[in-house]
Amino acid sequence: MGNKELIGIRLKEERERLGYSQSAFAALVGVTRKTLFGYESAERFPAGDALAAWFDEGLDVTYVLSGERSNRASTHHLPADEQLLLETYRGMPAKARKELLAGMLMGGKRAKIKPGDGVSVSGNNNRTAGGTYHENKE
Repeated sequence: MGNKELIGIRLKEERERLGYSQSAFAALVGVTRKTLFGYESAERFPAGDALAAWFDEGLDVTYVLSGERSNRASTHHLPADEQLLLETYRGMPAKARKELLAGMLMGGKRAKIKPGDGVSVSGNNNRTAGGTYHENKE
């Protein structure tokens, strides 16, 4: 199997990993489902702007083009559980990453983050991010 075919197979793997249908994935970059099928079957290749848009949704472009996972090299120094958590997070669509992060910072409560909102974290030994920081020493 040639590299052209492998790129199409890996693009499909990434689309499925991210949980997109062909139609939804194609719509992210303004192409038809038929065009996406052409990419996945190696009849044609996506343009750089399409790869960039999919990258913003969590696509591992390095993997699609080379077969090498990009996240593993940058996280090899982490314990296995943290590496798995980070790689899973990086593989999520941008909207899901934002919602997960907001939920974690809000103690599991659903929060709607508006552009420009600061994030405040409080509790034992926590710091405040965004806005002014004041440390209370007891």
